[in-house]
Amino acid sequence: MDEHGGHMHHSGGHPEPDAPAFHGMAVVGDDTPFLSHLPMPGPPHNEQMIVQAAFGAAHRAYRNDRKAHPEARFYTFAPEVFTLSDLYPGEAGEPPARTSFTGSLFRNHFEQPEAHPETPVEIATDVVVEVANVVNHHKFTADDQQPEELTYLLFGKGSERFLAHWITGPFQPTSRQEFDHLMTADVQGMEVSDDQLRHGIQVTVTGRPDEPGGKFKEGERAAAVAAVNGGHVTVEIEADTELYFEAGELTPH
Repeated sequence: MDEHGGHMHHSGGHPEPDAPAFHGMAVVGDDTPFLSHLPMPGPPHNEQMIVQAAFGAAHRAYRNDRKAHPEARFYTFAPEVFTLSDLYPGEAGEPPARTSFTGSLFRNHFEQPEAHPETPVEIATDVVVEVANVVNHHKFTADDQQPEELTYLLFGKGSERFLAHWITGPFQPTSRQEFDHLMTADVQGMEVSDDQLRHGIQVTVTGRPDEPGGKFKEGERAAAVAAVNGGHVTVEIEADTELYFEAGELTPH
């Protein structure tokens, strides 16, 4: 496949290095962009990753396009070929091998898959993405255990809050269907600081199965348990707008 014709994403992590590859990403956020890697079940694609970033000189074009096209649910980024794990600090706190990468920014999905048929529009080229913070990254493995109850990662900055479905392996015939899901959201029942959101807050929706049919719907409220500071807090999650949903690319082939 060419680099825009298929997800040649790859996984990262320590200590085993990965080969450079193409990692398509979903982009959410107005004031602060967040990029979410578009994963697949097997290597070199088998990793969920969310980073807080900045678009530098291209930020104005991004903001202006979002204002001009409020109907657009999400944007995507088609980057250069690089090693995803180079963005991650080492396990002992070593600085990452790199803190930026370049590519093209699109309104809608740059691959225009069947689930996202909106016409992709390239709004900026040669964009330098400066990674300010790695919110979360985890690789899918054959030993993964899927949570029984619906689980998301709450992240964001300032007034912008998002939910990302927590994706795991092991992608076996007996596994439940995994899915990638991004929504805007809010949380009631606890004060949430930017510092807490820096690495995301895992929230488990009470009594709801972790499968596509159980996912949050727009405008829905549900009781959940948030994992905060080593403890658990009962909260209410208010899901707002669905930005991205994909299950087909997380089906084992």
